[in-house]
Amino acid sequence: MKNPVWKSGLPYPDHDRMLSPEGMSRVLAHDGRDDLLPFLNDCAITVYKNKLYLAWYNSTNTEIGGSSLIRGRWSDDEGLSWSAPFRVVGEANFDEEHFVPPSLFVHEGKLYAVVTRMGHNSLTDQTDSLDLYVMRDENDWRKVSALGGGLVMTAAPVLMDNGCYAAGVWMSKRDETPSFAAVFISQGMDIEKPWRCVPVYDPLLPGALDLRCAEIGIIVDGAQITAYVRDDIGHPGDPSGGGHAYVFVSSDYGESWSPPVLMDNRIGNAKLYAGKLSSGCRYVIYNDDRGFFDRSLLLIAATEPGEMEYTKVYKVFEDGIPEFGGRGYRWFYPCSIEYKGRLYIACTMEEAGHVRSAAVARIPVESL
Repeated sequence: MKNPVWKSGLPYPDHDRMLSPEGMSRVLAHDGRDDLLPFLNDCAITVYKNKLYLAWYNSTNTEIGGSSLIRGRWSDDEGLSWSAPFRVVGEANFDEEHFVPPSLFVHEGKLYAVVTRMGHNSLTDQTDSLDLYVMRDENDWRKVSALGGGLVMTAAPVLMDNGCYAAGVWMSKRDETPSFAAVFISQGMDIEKPWRCVPVYDPLLPGALDLRCAEIGIIVDGAQITAYVRDDIGHPGDPSGGGHAYVFVSSDYGESWSPPVLMDNRIGNAKLYAGKLSSGCRYVIYNDDRGFFDRSLLLIAATEPGEMEYTKVYKVFEDGIPEFGGRGYRWFYPCSIEYKGRLYIACTMEEAGHVRSAAVARIPVESL
């Protein structure tokens, strides 16, 4: 089996030679300049009843600072315009609990959100629970269960052929236990029961990976799961240091995993997102490595249909965007969904004054 990394012998292109996908358009789905809540991150996107649903978390202060809550918008015209914001959970005047990344998915005709809940001391990424919410209408979301604790979910659950859902999750460093990546697996179709956590590697073994932010994106293809795990190798004192990513493969629905393989792509310090298109192409969305936490270029790499090795890479967001009047200089924490012949990529946009908004790229699948 070929490795799910950049194709051997094929030069990885310099970013100056990369093009954008043909026919791509970009939309500002939520404008932070018009919002009383200045901090935004961790977008999630899905399709439900012929609408695109976008969600994110806001904070009244800095990252996971002050009050935090999950909010969203919907679009019924294929992402060209977006509704007024709605609230999933959280209050702007309550700081005893923090609600951070939402993950959206549809199950048995209902729209669900998995929300990571943290306590008051949240800057250590110590989480209390992954809570499951169901939408009754856009302004009425109800918590139905707690799926597990101690984990952060930053990507949507995917239904596997064995009738279970799988989602990438990670745990931050706790005392002597390093940060590690895992898959979170449901008990079949009964998604309200607690889910199981299966690490993709044992962080306590001698010589095991020691990762700072082990955020994970997965591709499900039959019994096979491919996991892409972030690894930061830079630090604030070394502006030239960025990151890279490891790839793991399971052939038994996530129960056991191969040793890690290092990706050849230049991966920056940021979350990755992965998926598979209806065309049979696999893709990974990530920031180009331009130095420590330089997130000025967001890319998508793709395979040929039915292949695992990546051979193509395209620019999605870079520097100021013409459609946004030249706004934006950082683009990060992507998510995606395919709908009506397009891949929709949502991400955080940051601009001068640390204003953050939610941006969406609309890419024809045939262009990838």
